Amino acid sequence: MTGAGRVARLGVAAGLVVGVVMAGLVGSGPASASRTDSLADIRNNVSITDAATHQRGQLDSAGSSFRASAMAVAGYGPGAEVSVDGIDFTMPDVTPGEPDNFSPSTAETTIGVSGSGNAIAFLGTAGAFSGLDLTVHYTDRSSERLWVGMPAYTDTAADPLDLSTIATTIAGRNTTAAPDVDLGTDYAVFTTGVNIDPSKTVRSLTMASIGLVHLYDLEVTTVEEPFVVDSVLGRTPQPEDDGVACDPRVEGEEVCGPFNYWENADPSTHLRYFPASGVVPEGATAFYNEITVQSSVPSTYFMTNGYSGGYYGIQELGDGSKIAIFSIFGPNRGTVPDDKLTSKVLYRIGYGDFVIHGEYAGGPSIRIPFDWEVGKTYATMITNQPDATPGNHAQIVTAWLNTEPIGQRPNWLKLMTVKTERPSETPLQMTGLYSFLEDFIRDGSFTEGRVRQAAYGNAAIYHARGGWRPLNRIGFTGQLSGKYTIQNDAYPMPGETCVITEKITGGDIPFADVRSGYGTIWDTTKCDRPRKLPAPSLAPLAIRAPIQQATTFLDVEASVGGDQLSVSTELLANDEPVQVSVDSTVVSAADLVASSTGTLDVAITLANPLAPGHHAVEVSGRSSNLTGSTTITVK
Repeated sequence: MTGAGRVARLGVAAGLVVGVVMAGLVGSGPASASRTDSLADIRNNVSITDAATHQRGQLDSAGSSFRASAMAVAGYGPGAEVSVDGIDFTMPDVTPGEPDNFSPSTAETTIGVSGSGNAIAFLGTAGAFSGLDLTVHYTDRSSERLWVGMPAYTDTAADPLDLSTIATTIAGRNTTAAPDVDLGTDYAVFTTGVNIDPSKTVRSLTMASIGLVHLYDLEVTTVEEPFVVDSVLGRTPQPEDDGVACDPRVEGEEVCGPFNYWENADPSTHLRYFPASGVVPEGATAFYNEITVQSSVPSTYFMTNGYSGGYYGIQELGDGSKIAIFSIFGPNRGTVPDDKLTSKVLYRIGYGDFVIHGEYAGGPSIRIPFDWEVGKTYATMITNQPDATPGNHAQIVTAWLNTEPIGQRPNWLKLMTVKTERPSETPLQMTGLYSFLEDFIRDGSFTEGRVRQAAYGNAAIYHARGGWRPLNRIGFTGQLSGKYTIQNDAYPMPGETCVITEKITGGDIPFADVRSGYGTIWDTTKCDRPRKLPAPSLAPLAIRAPIQQATTFLDVEASVGGDQLSVSTELLANDEPVQVSVDSTVVSAADLVASSTGTLDVAITLANPLAPGHHAVEVSGRSSNLTGSTTITVK
């Protein structure tokens, strides 16, 4: 390619001498630096599989992957030379199911790259909309910081702002559950890039990622047309009707939104949490967070504890009432019919609303009244017990709520415990820790200048070795609705560098108020040690602790008339075979199965009428050995 610099092949190690340093914390300089002469050592993620390796996919948190055969058909097979908008790239020359891309973490990675040109181009994709925080280092010892977004592989609509280009689309995908699914759906690989100083020579590139970026190749090159880039670290305006974009930095201009938006998305801003290493360690069994709501309006979700399998937080509903809400995703991501429960509920608090949403893939949601107050700080926590006993590969997750504000005597309330089987290759530890602030009604009311704002702080994870560990690398992302204009922002609280404020505001608030760029990563390692956190005895935080199993089948109801026994329960997984006993004697002739809505309602003919007195009726799960019971009285 004319004017191309030396290429940094993320998938090709053929004689290319490139140094790679895993850097320390932002602003702290290198820590435990290591160097390698092979870029093959950087590849750390599997995004392309075949039928034999489909369970190894890591394209998204659900374990999806591109189909190797479809990649080859598209011309993107192993080692393929491809050209997009005149920029040449090379796909990694690896077999399906092996690491084929570099997926950066929030910990900085420095790649030694020598070359000159006016741009750096990337070939890749992302599990969900993600981005790279980049620092380009030149041979004259100068540097510049840049930001580049990477769309989700599921986003095949053309970027209205031309910030990225679809390099190719791939038919169907593989999942951990099965290969060759969704064959009628296309998935995408993209090119995107940044503009650099053409008068200088690049010597290295430092990057950190927010989200799940997959890089197949990058190149220092010269392009005829500069890349369209973000005006303020990702805060790019939406195009106007007349085709002229407005710049939110210019006072007096019309208000615009950042580029990361979807037509019907819920406007939101997100914080993503990592320990100093950039990676949540295997064996972490709890995620603790604190929130102070500073400003709220109806239809706001202040989510505090999110992970790849669900999320939890507090809300102000449309009528102004307030709740705590905990929701779990079912075993396999995707929509299933409403009311079809695909997880097993081991415990549920005895009040509130229980909902099974198809959009949660059949996972349950519990919602209880909780009259939280603006200006007061509350603590929330989720705990996880991996269950890898024979025949199981499940997460057992519990939501906990301290109903009293920080500073008062704690009152920890257990909301719900859910056991969810996961695909065999899916890690059972909690990953993808995050929080968000969201306008979930998306009816345009936020355009009236309403402010939704909350401060998050003292986030930590628990590990059996070492106890509580702070989550002190925090990244900022967000999304907009394409229909409305809104400002989202995040920034450390003045005077409290450990507390990060999330904020979304209606469009008549000047964009000059924006403090942070999309993709900003804060390092809070210099903060004071966290406050006293929950004792390990509060919940089964150790990996090998006994699994907490409370009554599973809530609200067992039974009645008897002569030799006819009627029994009904709720909260049965629809695939759970059960049996009914009276006074420890099995009375159901065969295993019973719950309905598709997860309920059981049966009439059983007894061998003989029950004698006068009290009798215990028990429903037990044949696969889980979990039970529920009630007492009936015969006069």
